[in-house]
Amino acid sequence: MGGAHHFIDAQGDSRRLLVVLDGRIKLVLLAAALLVNLTAGGLLVPLLLAALALVLVMAAGVRAGAFFRRMAIPALLAAVALATQLFWFREGAPLFSIPLLFTELTIHAGGVLRGLELAARILGGMGVLLFFSLTTPLPELMRAAQFFRCPPVLVELALIMYRYIFLLLEEGGRIRNAQKARLGFVGFRAGLRSSGILGGMLILRTCDRAERSFAAMRCRGYRGAPTGIAPGRLQGRDWGAFLAGLVLLGTLFAMR
Repeated sequence: MGGAHHFIDAQGDSRRLLVVLDGRIKLVLLAAALLVNLTAGGLLVPLLLAALALVLVMAAGVRAGAFFRRMAIPALLAAVALATQLFWFREGAPLFSIPLLFTELTIHAGGVLRGLELAARILGGMGVLLFFSLTTPLPELMRAAQFFRCPPVLVELALIMYRYIFLLLEEGGRIRNAQKARLGFVGFRAGLRSSGILGGMLILRTCDRAERSFAAMRCRGYRGAPTGIAPGRLQGRDWGAFLAGLVLLGTLFAMR
C-alpha cells in the first residue's frame, strides 16, 4: 500500500513555505480562488488557475506526477461535460453534423464554447482543490476548521478517519498478500472466494480495532471531546502570503 498517502505531513525544517502557511489563510484563499473560477467566465482564468496550482504544488515539493494522477478523474469528467454540451447546447452557428441512424447530430459553435468553459472550470477548480489538499497537513486543516466554528464532532470524525483509513488499507494488503501466498487468486473462482473472505475479515478486524482503540482512548482520558492545539496567532509570512494571494487572484479576475 505504499504510495497511497501523498499528503505533506512532514514536520520541522523539512517543511517548505507553502506547507507551513496557516490553514486559515489557505482556506480563505481557497474560497476566493473557487469564487474567481466560478465567476470569471471564459477559458483563460480557469486554465491559468489550473496552471498556477501545478506550479505551486511543485514549488511545495510535490512531484508533478502525483498532481497529474489525481487530475485524471477530473479531466475525464471535464471531457464528459464537454461532450454533453456539444450535442445538447444548440446556440450559435452550426459547425458540422454527424449522421447517426435515421437522424443527424449537429454541433453548434455555442455548444463548443459552453463545453470548453465547463471543462476549463472543472480543471481550474479541481486544480485549486488539489493544491490545497496536497500542501496542507491534516492537523493544520483541522485547526483551521476549529477556528471557523466547524462542529467538533466533524473534526473528530475527520481525524479518526484519516488516522485509520491507512491502517485499514495496510491490513487489507497484508491479508491479500497472505492469500496470494496460499494461491488464493490463481483463478476466477478462487479470486472471488478469496475476495469475499478478505472483505469479511476486514469488517471483523475493523470492529475489533475500533473497540480496542476506543478502550485505549478512554484509558488516556478521552471523554467524548477531541483534544487539539488551538490555532495560534498569524505570523508575518501568513499575512504576506494572504496579501500576495489576493493580489494574484484580483489580477486573474481582472484578466477575464
